[in-house]
Amino acid sequence: MMAGLLSPVSGVAATLTLNTNAYSNGNGLGGGEYTGTSATLSNASYSSLAIGGMGGVETYCLEFSEHFSPGSTYSYTIGPAATNGGGGAVDGADPLSNATAWLYSQFALGTLPGYDYTALGRQASNNALQLAFWFFEDETPLISGYSSYGAGSGNLFVNAAITHFGSLSTAKTDSNGAFGVFVLNLTSGENDSIRNQSQLYFSTPAAPIVPSVPDRGLTIFLLATTLFGLFGLKRRWVSA
Repeated sequence: MMAGLLSPVSGVAATLTLNTNAYSNGNGLGGGEYTGTSATLSNASYSSLAIGGMGGVETYCLEFSEHFSPGSTYSYTIGPAATNGGGGAVDGADPLSNATAWLYSQFALGTLPGYDYTALGRQASNNALQLAFWFFEDETPLISGYSSYGAGSGNLFVNAAITHFGSLSTAKTDSNGAFGVFVLNLTSGENDSIRNQSQLYFSTPAAPIVPSVPDRGLTIFLLATTLFGLFGLKRRWVSA
């Protein structure tokens, strides 16, 4: 996990409103891309091609079996894995693969080979890219047999990632935050007890992630500690 990724900041409410757009759900399976808007997430690392005039963060889902309601607002945390993820989850976490991280970083930078960023071909590109993400995140048992899915399917993004990493096994290795790509784990309900569909997020060092956890009084504690120290210093100066 990136250093300081979850550092507390006073008054920051970690929420994200997630919605569909004109390019969503074109494959009949409910896939992205989706548009997320949040006061606590920067899209400064994203190319204008990736944002496509829609604003916010353009993202894709990681879990075929989990869902969200378009237009709803969710709490989120950021990490290197989907919590309680679908296929491939171990001990309640499904780490992001090298292939997914690399493909999404290239999409976000506007440099993904073969991806059509224009309005005319974007939905078709989205379909293939979403299927590639599901494949590399081991959602295979859930949607096996679907056209353009998995190795040998002819999916250009699956093929590109395997070529880039040299083998399928390396492409599926845990990314551990490589390429600046992380998982937005969405929750809702009382005490955030309901897990919703996890999404992708990209941030380069030049555009650091805005911390996503309220400080729960840490700022007040630090301020009080500072004032107490200054008061003690003044007393020692007067008594001298």
